[in-house]
Amino acid sequence: MEVYSAQKLKNTTVPHPVPNLSRLGRHALTYFATTGILLLLLAGILLWLLIDKYNDTRKLDIHHVVATFLALALGHTLLITGVVAYVASRKGYSDPPLPDLPKATTVALIPAYNEEKTIANVVREAKKFVDLVIVVDDGSRDATAKVAEEAGAVVVRHPRNMGYGAAVKTLMRAALAADAQYAVLLDADGQHNPTDIPKFLQKLKEGADVVIGNRFKTSKIPTYRKIGIYIIRTILQLLGIRTTDPENGYRAFNRKALETLVKELEETWMGISSQTVYIATRRKLRIDEIPTTVRYEGETSTESPISHGLSVIWTIIWTWLTEKPRRTLAMGLAALAASAALLTYVTLLFNATRYIRLTYTTLAILLEIAATVAIAIAVASAVRK
Repeated sequence: MEVYSAQKLKNTTVPHPVPNLSRLGRHALTYFATTGILLLLLAGILLWLLIDKYNDTRKLDIHHVVATFLALALGHTLLITGVVAYVASRKGYSDPPLPDLPKATTVALIPAYNEEKTIANVVREAKKFVDLVIVVDDGSRDATAKVAEEAGAVVVRHPRNMGYGAAVKTLMRAALAADAQYAVLLDADGQHNPTDIPKFLQKLKEGADVVIGNRFKTSKIPTYRKIGIYIIRTILQLLGIRTTDPENGYRAFNRKALETLVKELEETWMGISSQTVYIATRRKLRIDEIPTTVRYEGETSTESPISHGLSVIWTIIWTWLTEKPRRTLAMGLAALAASAALLTYVTLLFNATRYIRLTYTTLAILLEIAATVAIAIAVASAVRK
């Protein structure tokens, strides 16, 4: 099998440097927006207490006022910063070029980052069931690419660590470039058993567009992962997306699904798994599930469970908000109108009674902040589309 190394592709791999997607940009919503929301909730409590104290004493404590103002201002700033940085990181991403790939009907797709200890066995086992194995080395600092090549995979290198989602998108593009009709995505760390590949392929040949592994009946899942998956699954269900194991990275696609998803997937980090399910459902692709075994041995993730979970949740929320910019804009304008109405009501009551309504005042201010964020997201997504 021909090997595509960095040396061979020296002149074609990165003709123009891809703008750096820093960790901060990838996790802008996780870090900035989450902190902003927590600060706004704190500000709401402080404001409620401030108004309550004023109604009782007719005095404003300067320290309380300053603390409330700073929490509101900083929370609002961080929330907007998260949105802006997240949008900027997506607009700064460009697809790495692909080499000429051999043609294949069935392919195994393996994203890899610092997996030199396990990648060879995964590649060798996967080769038994598919025509071609493609590995995307996502900027590994070890010998992952070399080991994968020696095991018989076609390796496409990212110029740096661009994220799991970016690697998956590159793999989908590579599968289409290879004229694949069926593609199976599995992890490089040995968690997924390659002997399940024939089951995925069979489901695709029976008519499924997307096949997702279900680990719940066959795997011993750590409790914290079960809780995280349950939360993510519940959020998706609230949005009309039904799937048992949305974060299982062991999945398969036919060509129709690949062509659909590669155009619409935007997430470059761990949230791409749930985003894939969301988009596939919205595009009315047929999604089936099969039982698979996932092995949990040693360190299985480079992210902390909290950071990983928040990243996925934000991806789902962002995907829903940007799916229909007009809907998000309408929500923002409605929130702004409600805020103005509440503030008018509070002002009239204050003029009549000299008392400030606690809940209505707090809600009016927080609604205004939510409205500005929703309007900003709507405009940004509309411009991008």
